[in-house]
Amino acid sequence: MFSPEICDAIIRTPISFVNKEDNLYWPARDDGYFAAKGEFQSRDHGNPSTSDARRELWKEIWKMEVPSKIKSFLWKAAHDIVPVNSNLFKKRIAGSPICQICTKEVETTEHALLLCEWTRATWFGADCQCIPTTETVTEFGDWFMTIIQKIKSVGGEEENRRISKIGFLVWEIWKTRNRKVYQQQEINPSWTIKRAKLMENLFWIIAEKKINLKERQVQKGTREVRWRPPPADWIKANVDASFKKNTGKGAIAVVYRDSRGKILLGFTGLIQANSVTVAEALAIRQALIIANNLFMEKVLIESDNLKIIQAIKSKSPIGEAWAIIQDIQLLLDQLPGRGLTWTPREGNLLAHKVAKEAELGNLHSNWSMQPPLEILRIMHNESKNQ
Repeated sequence: MFSPEICDAIIRTPISFVNKEDNLYWPARDDGYFAAKGEFQSRDHGNPSTSDARRELWKEIWKMEVPSKIKSFLWKAAHDIVPVNSNLFKKRIAGSPICQICTKEVETTEHALLLCEWTRATWFGADCQCIPTTETVTEFGDWFMTIIQKIKSVGGEEENRRISKIGFLVWEIWKTRNRKVYQQQEINPSWTIKRAKLMENLFWIIAEKKINLKERQVQKGTREVRWRPPPADWIKANVDASFKKNTGKGAIAVVYRDSRGKILLGFTGLIQANSVTVAEALAIRQALIIANNLFMEKVLIESDNLKIIQAIKSKSPIGEAWAIIQDIQLLLDQLPGRGLTWTPREGNLLAHKVAKEAELGNLHSNWSMQPPLEILRIMHNESKNQ
């Protein structure tokens, strides 16, 4: 009746223990609600010939060590949305598509930045080791990606700077073009190269100062993140999940400790889920089920998954895990004293390790009473710092 893929998805779907109607959710968005933007994005993902190349180029642009305005401009140039004459002419803003500098060719993005007579002279004089020609340039984005790949194939310590140097020069070529068109300033390729080099040097000087300042601040204010005990008379339940997306299988762990760091109870269980978000939500739900069954009066649930914690507290839907989150909210209401907190991974090491070992099948049933050496080491390190 159903394909194996659909059957597998059904098995992985989390089920609420509250009797209520099913809801549809749109997988392209976290909240599960349909939106046109998500539809276009999902269509774009289905066309790898264009979307994959654009995503790769954007990743390379984003990693460049240049000011944000240059990254933005390079992205616009790659998408041909720069206000060159050919684009303005199509929108009936300009009276002619011809380049106002050479007055010979149609001013496309490629012509303005790479192929106009004066820009080719600029590229020839710069120490970028790339000279655009009509044979090597079809679209700016393709040309730029090719240059990046060539630089990376050579490698070396200066790889990032060589890529960034291209960005600074492209930006200064565009600025020089604008000064000529709108302010009638004389064009000189040598000046353009010098201005690009000056901007590049200033950028690196400022970047170096910021790095040094940040390092000093980190050294001054660094405080190691560790597990924090609950207040007196409270119990803290640290939760985590280990999950493999390719199989949809994993394990959850719950570790209950008192204000002295002593383990009161430990739980592990194997699960099936359709995402790590659902797996983490199942761990929180299990912690609350145990707390309610054992009539715990004051319990803090702690997880290192900020997304889940925020969704539970704000009652914001996460489509794939919404049924479990509603269970969690119901269980929280049944506890006399309760709290829900987030901690960085460093403050959740014990639950993280227990979940991982459970998923690998390395834990025996009474692991909390006779813990393996690695888990014992984490327990000892966290308890001695209280």
